[in-house]
Amino acid sequence: MENTLPIAKSVDEIVERELHQFWLAPGERLIVGCPPAHGYVGLLLGGELTLPYEPSRETPVVTGKTRWPLPAPDVLEGDWTDDPTIAYWVVAHSMEQTAARLADHLAGGHGEARLTLSDRRLAVVYPAKMLEGEETDPSRPFRTFEEMPSGVVRSVTALYLGRSFPARPVLQFVFADGSVVYQRDLLAVTRADRARSRR
Repeated sequence: MENTLPIAKSVDEIVERELHQFWLAPGERLIVGCPPAHGYVGLLLGGELTLPYEPSRETPVVTGKTRWPLPAPDVLEGDWTDDPTIAYWVVAHSMEQTAARLADHLAGGHGEARLTLSDRRLAVVYPAKMLEGEETDPSRPFRTFEEMPSGVVRSVTALYLGRSFPARPVLQFVFADGSVVYQRDLLAVTRADRARSRR
């Protein structure tokens, strides 16, 4: 289920504050800190759709179970935002591309894996308390995976997608290798504007 705008704004404030406090290295600037997105991943790999996508590689084990129903079985590329159980849509030509590698975490992370971009790096960030076998340390509340140089990100923009009215706001990450991750996000326009001003 999608959040309301006030909840999305409150979560955004928390994400920004916590990433600045606990994740960024000295002198590092946050470009985009995505919120948790609870839903499935649709992976369009070489034109073939897998929905819901399951990770092809081992990813951190997140505690708890998926809390949403399965997506409709016949979702089309232009309709995915109209199915509230789908949080991400990933387009790639091979599993070695950036978006496909990220899809493993987004699918295996049960909505807890978050895309995070700074002026130095792109990473998938998990709350440590949600990872199986992790000790809780208030001074280190995040764990970072799939870290890459920030140059792998060509652009971060906001789009409105879907056939419903109004169309749904989506945050689009386009990578240097041509692959793309779309994330359902009520604050996509705010986040994209912020990313542009921080680059």
